[in-house]
Amino acid sequence: MFTLFILLLLPYVSTFEYSLIIKEKSPITKSIYQFPHSYELLNNFQSNFNLTNNNKELILTKPIDRDYWCLQNICSCEHCSFILELFSNDNKTSPIFSTINITIIDINDHSCQFLDIQTNISLSESIQIGHRFPIARAIDYDSGMNGELSFKLLNNINYFELNTIKLSLNEYAIYGIIKHSFDRELNEKYDLIIEAYDHGLSQVQVNRTNVTVWILDENDNAPKFNQTEYSIQSLPEDTPIGTKLLTIQATDIDKGLNSLIHYSIITPPDITLFPFIINSTSGVVSLHSPLDYEKVRSYRFLIRASDSGLPQSLYTDTWLSISIADVNDCPVEIVFVPNRRFQYDNQTLFIYENTEINNLTLGYIRLFDQDSIQTKLSITLMILDKNPKQNYELILSNQINTYVLIVKQGIFDREIQQDINLRFLASDSLLTTIKDFKIHLIDLNDNPSEFPSNPMKFFVEELGNYHMKKNPIENFQFGIGYLNATDRDEGENTLNRYELEPNSFVKINSNTGQLSLIQPLDREEISKIVLKAKAINIAEPKWETEVQIEIEVLDVNDNIPQCLTSFNQISIPENVSIDHSLIKINATDLDYKTNGTINYSLRVNNSWPFEINAQTGEIYSQQIFDYESEFRNYLIIIDLEDEGYPIRNQNKNACQLIINIEDINDNSPQLLDDKQTSIFLDLQKPFINEIIVFNVTDIDSGDNGKIKYTLQTNEYNSLFYLYQNGSLHMTHEINQVSLFHLKILLEDYGIPSQQTIIHVTIAIGDTSIPAFSTFEKIQMKYLQPKSLGLILGLTVLIITFLLFLCLIITWILLHKHRRRHQAAIAARSKLLCSSSQQLTSSGSTNTTSSSSIENQQIANIVQIKPIYYDRRTSNSCTVNTSSPESQTYKILHIPHDNEYYMNYYQHEKVDNHSSDHGYHGSYETSASSSSTASSAQISVRHSYLVNQLPDFVTRCKSVNGGFLVEMNVDGSDEDQR
Repeated sequence: MFTLFILLLLPYVSTFEYSLIIKEKSPITKSIYQFPHSYELLNNFQSNFNLTNNNKELILTKPIDRDYWCLQNICSCEHCSFILELFSNDNKTSPIFSTINITIIDINDHSCQFLDIQTNISLSESIQIGHRFPIARAIDYDSGMNGELSFKLLNNINYFELNTIKLSLNEYAIYGIIKHSFDRELNEKYDLIIEAYDHGLSQVQVNRTNVTVWILDENDNAPKFNQTEYSIQSLPEDTPIGTKLLTIQATDIDKGLNSLIHYSIITPPDITLFPFIINSTSGVVSLHSPLDYEKVRSYRFLIRASDSGLPQSLYTDTWLSISIADVNDCPVEIVFVPNRRFQYDNQTLFIYENTEINNLTLGYIRLFDQDSIQTKLSITLMILDKNPKQNYELILSNQINTYVLIVKQGIFDREIQQDINLRFLASDSLLTTIKDFKIHLIDLNDNPSEFPSNPMKFFVEELGNYHMKKNPIENFQFGIGYLNATDRDEGENTLNRYELEPNSFVKINSNTGQLSLIQPLDREEISKIVLKAKAINIAEPKWETEVQIEIEVLDVNDNIPQCLTSFNQISIPENVSIDHSLIKINATDLDYKTNGTINYSLRVNNSWPFEINAQTGEIYSQQIFDYESEFRNYLIIIDLEDEGYPIRNQNKNACQLIINIEDINDNSPQLLDDKQTSIFLDLQKPFINEIIVFNVTDIDSGDNGKIKYTLQTNEYNSLFYLYQNGSLHMTHEINQVSLFHLKILLEDYGIPSQQTIIHVTIAIGDTSIPAFSTFEKIQMKYLQPKSLGLILGLTVLIITFLLFLCLIITWILLHKHRRRHQAAIAARSKLLCSSSQQLTSSGSTNTTSSSSIENQQIANIVQIKPIYYDRRTSNSCTVNTSSPESQTYKILHIPHDNEYYMNYYQHEKVDNHSSDHGYHGSYETSASSSSTASSAQISVRHSYLVNQLPDFVTRCKSVNGGFLVEMNVDGSDEDQR
């Protein structure tokens, strides 16, 4: 019952059918059919047709080539016809769906065309009579009698005749047949002329081609296929690429290369994308590219089998026909035909808002499927909007695959929903098509304007007051803001004009709604203005909307920050901490909030170590100061600026700060010249008490830089004295080579004090003696190497043990030697007397004796008297100690060629040490001549050396590697000793 009710609501739909027969290549833009009604084309076959003259006359838009359509399988070659679908809505109560069946008839406009012409054919001279060989293919693209062909050989008819095979309605294969045997030695070339003509009734089309036949001696058997023709029926158009479709087989009874077969495809010239390939060796035909039944429904092409014979290969062709089976691979096409009441463009239907909805017909939907398989088509409607305001429905029409789109109920309100999005889903039970459809609502002026708020608040700075006073401009308007009423409508329906109640402060632009000052405003006089305004629509109906306006006058940044104290001066110690502020700069700004917030900045040299907290004004040091550097006083300028806009201002209100750096005792005294720690005094130079004045400095200032000198070496306090000016003195002269180590304390007067200890080494040497002529040589003589380490320790232990062992052995030997010593006393008297006489007779102290107690060579003797050496006068004097009864000798035993020890003995006073050494072995004595006066000087002779001393030595002293001995030669004291 519900369906019957719906059908009663639908208008009646009429249908008409027309037919038309035209020749191919009919002229364009000329009417070929006239309809009784105005129509619209629902489909346009190959885009060749159009409607003119109020859509009642059908014309061609481009020529129709029936033969081309036949080749492309657009229409049947035997009967080319198709149907155009029409739609008429002249009768507003009932639409008309019509069809016109158009048949295209052929004209004889093509002559025979030769394809795959074998212009040069090679035949073996031994070829058999009756052998057939391919020459060419011939085709006439016309249809019917116009496409039927006949062929005629015009020459060499004794040797050849033609054999034709009809491949299709208008396509032929031309073969030659051997009628007579050949002799290549008589004639190896035959030129054939082949003539082809069609059977057209009004006009016959003729064409000729030339073929040359060469007679060969070799390879006289061409390959033969196992079938005369191959075919594949109903190959699905969705067959996967690479699928193996068929295997072509051919045989050649020749041997060797003449029987080696290669397969190839003779690609049809009228097909641009050929989808098949063949394996040249196996003959397997495979799919190379996708198939499309809707474009090409069948293929017919030649397969060629060629042998590898030389010098000319032979081949045989066979046909392969493949018909394509349609599969359901084309989606459904959806065509929307709108209701003539509404405008439709680019998938969008335009409808005025507030249009009455009561089963309103929006348009018609037609479904098409290009697939040949008859399937049931269905369509579904979806509303894409989340909250639809209307109810839509598709109703099936009485025409196949046609539906009516209606709106059953709801409201069209553009302000709520400007665009309505629908989606159609059409399906043929396998494939689904999606088409989006939009309904756009056209605006009507059905809404008054609205203000963002009520009341509307505006703010104006009192700077506007100053600007109008100081820079008066004729007709100047100082803008405050805009009323800016909004309208939910669009386009011209949103335009307003504005009105403001009369007042003496503010005026309004009626078109733009801009509010402007009429006279200056001073916040101290008036801080707020309250007025009423309204917005009036220009379009009908003229909606009015009222609003209250509140204008507040704001403060401006018209005060400059000022320092409470424009000049400050502080003093800080040089070691002040960087974590604590040095000083805080106090400033004020009469403005408030942002305009009164002050930022501090320093105007200083980039190398100065200061920074300031921009918010608090506290100044910090970035590093520890050094009073001894070049900067001890800093002049800092602090700039002030507020955070208002525009900023007030830097240079006019700067603060000045002087920072003085105070010294602290952070430096100890330092000796500037390290060479002053190594001092060399030459005995050859006159003695001076002042040795050196130390060059010491302390870079601190005041008491922190004053230096106090203290000599801390107590053992030399009697010999050295250090004055407070840094002058080091010797209290008395030293006449021997010496080395002194002094420790000196340098201390300043700061609190707490800084101290430095320096170590000074004083070497006293003699430049006339090479071994003691420099500081380094003296230091090497006195200082023991510090690197002996463990070796020295072990050496001391070994020496101690050996010494203890030697003492025991010495005691035993001395006990035995005592006995022998008594016997030697008597022999000594004779020896002395003999030695004295020899020295006296020669007048010299240098006498060599060949007699000794133990038959050893007697060493040289040097007679030395006590000598007193005066450095001031450089004179030497001797004391006469000789007596007629006794003579005392002093003998210096030294190494060979050591001149220094002889000089040293002259300049040094030797202390006597009593000892009884009892030297044994060879010895030598020296005595002065009896004729020599007792007061005469005994000169020192440096060239004599003593290697051994006699047993009766009374005194002995070690002197730098040698020894000095004293003995009495008269023997009067031997008993007592």
